[in-house]
Amino acid sequence: MSRSPEWDVIIVGAGLAGASAAAVLGKKGVRVVLVDPQETYPPCFKAEKIEPDQSLLFRKLGLMEGLLPHIRRINETATGNHGRIIWVKNLDQYGTYYEDMVNHVRRQIPAAVERKRDRVQSIVPGSEYSTVTLMGGETITARLVVLASGTGSNLHAGLGLRKRLIRANHSFALAFNVASDDGERFPFESLTYYGETFASRVSYITFFPVVDVMRVNFFVYRSPGEEWVKQFAKAPQQELQRTLPKLTRLTGPLRVTSRIVMNAIDLYQVEDPIRPGLVIVGDAYQTACPATGRGVSKVLTDVDVLCSDCLPKWLATPGMGADKIARYYEHPRKQECDTNALREAEYSRALVVDPALHWRIRRALPRAKRVLSNLVTKVLRPLTIVRPPSKSQNRGSMRPAA
Repeated sequence: MSRSPEWDVIIVGAGLAGASAAAVLGKKGVRVVLVDPQETYPPCFKAEKIEPDQSLLFRKLGLMEGLLPHIRRINETATGNHGRIIWVKNLDQYGTYYEDMVNHVRRQIPAAVERKRDRVQSIVPGSEYSTVTLMGGETITARLVVLASGTGSNLHAGLGLRKRLIRANHSFALAFNVASDDGERFPFESLTYYGETFASRVSYITFFPVVDVMRVNFFVYRSPGEEWVKQFAKAPQQELQRTLPKLTRLTGPLRVTSRIVMNAIDLYQVEDPIRPGLVIVGDAYQTACPATGRGVSKVLTDVDVLCSDCLPKWLATPGMGADKIARYYEHPRKQECDTNALREAEYSRALVVDPALHWRIRRALPRAKRVLSNLVTKVLRPLTIVRPPSKSQNRGSMRPAA
């Protein structure tokens, strides 16, 4: 005898993936229950910048307007290397702490969405209905369970899901706040600066405004136990100067004004994920290297594909069998996003750390192009000398020198 499920969808986890899915589905009138043990999302170092494609996805999902009053718009981003500005671009970017982004998405979840502050003990998915048992003893049922539990969940093993490790300690991310030593504004609104030497193993460091501070995200290819990591934790200003000695030509003397937070990133993807009545979204399915800026894109693409393209059709007909679930993982936009995230992660790492000749040539090409461009510029027009602003002047937007 078939059982009538209580809900259309149970979402396990209220990080960015789960909260976004709950908000989108709730607004569509889908019967949703969201399970997460915490009332508000705690401080967490993850994605802290919203890229142009991500703001478009937030807008498509109807969530951007609710974020705008709480995130910092970045109008202009400079890109530099070897103590010089390469170019300055206008981009639709935003700075935000990750927990603020998640909590302001949570605030957009309609009241009709039931919230249960508890942890999940077990999930039993099925083609007719799926069952979720909570640590507090309650059992709830739905037509579909969405696993949005991020990287730290232990629920995969109980479901027979295996995470295929692509690379352990693929990259290492650091974050902290900085201020100018002389009390002046930095001569840029936002700056992305690439590694200076092969030995540094630096992908890039990026400066951008969050709330009322200058935030720094620093991406390197290191492992947690390395001496460099230990030294950076002890003396970040000195280690930053040793690692990127020409950086201060663009920033001026600076000081670290907050604690250093660090994350080691493992790349993995769930193997054989298709289970009747179960969908896996965001980092619970596949991680992304933060140096590529793909993490939020991948999460929101998963949410959009599931909530906009798949679930409305699934709910219109009986059952939630493997044939329906497979369409989510086979969706062209999801597959393209997942594939590109992994490809860009591998490319970005190889470009920095691979000693093979063709990668050494690739690393040298940008600098060679800049040298050639400067030579051509000097021949075609008189050299223009750009004098840096004095301390008494208000620092303005930085532009590349001729």
